[in-house]
Amino acid sequence: MDKSAARSEILNKLKNLDNREDVQYLYNQLFETDEWIAATSIGVTLSTDIEIDTNPIIEKALSDNKRVYVPKVVNKSDMDFIEYNHETELFVNKMGISEPVGGQGIDVNDIDLLIVPGMAFDMSNNNRLGYGGGYYDRVLVDYPGNTIALADRIRMYEKSIWKVDEFDQQVETIIHSNFK
Repeated sequence: MDKSAARSEILNKLKNLDNREDVQYLYNQLFETDEWIAATSIGVTLSTDIEIDTNPIIEKALSDNKRVYVPKVVNKSDMDFIEYNHETELFVNKMGISEPVGGQGIDVNDIDLLIVPGMAFDMSNNNRLGYGGGYYDRVLVDYPGNTIALADRIRMYEKSIWKVDEFDQQVETIIHSNFK
């Protein structure tokens, strides 16, 4: 299946999903990982309605005195990571994603842990299906830090149902409902 068709199929499933119980388990598992505990800085998106809510992740990071960085699209192929806190002013970009207005950026390679978003994840090879812009693939290609994704039951696939291209980047760890 091509990526566009896979995204449409998954999006239809996500619109009708009540995943609150799954997600609390995912948060708890994330907060117990060695990667989370060791990280002093976290890169994480400001979630949209169809994504796993990242607000609890951001709140936990801030309460643990971790620095939080959120992505901001700067052109058609790049994004910067900007420091985020409770005073950060936000706006909604043309893709419907909240981003910081201004703010202090950081080289993504200086962030200890990236929480990587995705529409779906392949459990056999840790492939991810992104949203089609390739932003995270470009960030991850040379990223030396740890990467973790959270996958509720709709986002989990035993094997990829979408075409995986050579430029697609994998995630190191995918936390899902059977994660131990």
